[in-house]
Amino acid sequence: DVVDKNKIPHEYIEIDLTETTTDVGFKDIKKVVNGLHERGIYTSVDDFGVGYSSLNLIRDIPWDVLKIDRSFLPTDNDDTDLSRKDTMLKHVIEMAQSLGLECIVEGVETADHVELLKKNSCFLAQGFYFDKPMPKEDFEEKLSKTYGG
Repeated sequence: DVVDKNKIPHEYIEIDLTETTTDVGFKDIKKVVNGLHERGIYTSVDDFGVGYSSLNLIRDIPWDVLKIDRSFLPTDNDDTDLSRKDTMLKHVIEMAQSLGLECIVEGVETADHVELLKKNSCFLAQGFYFDKPMPKEDFEEKLSKTYGG
């Protein structure tokens, strides 16, 4: 109702639902996502890979976007087998794209992260490498300086 009252086109709205939500049942999430889709509102599953990821979550619910958690990216103090981590990231990206999901990797902090994503054909990312969170006014000023508007 708020979206319609303010005449916001539904295709410009995307609702993030975090994978780690534990107080909502799978059937309830599916119902909410289906309802949003019926209204033309996009949905994304956020922090994928952090909680007890179930492939049912992306198989049975019609998400538009899969946001892969930063934990799949290598870090300087990473004691995990990096080749194992790289393999998992590669296949999660491939799986998401094969299912027709837009795929975004969160927590990108280095040029090496960007290169790893390019190598795996993932061209959407968010993280401190690009910029830190900022107030709306600062963002608008930066945008204006960058694109001359």
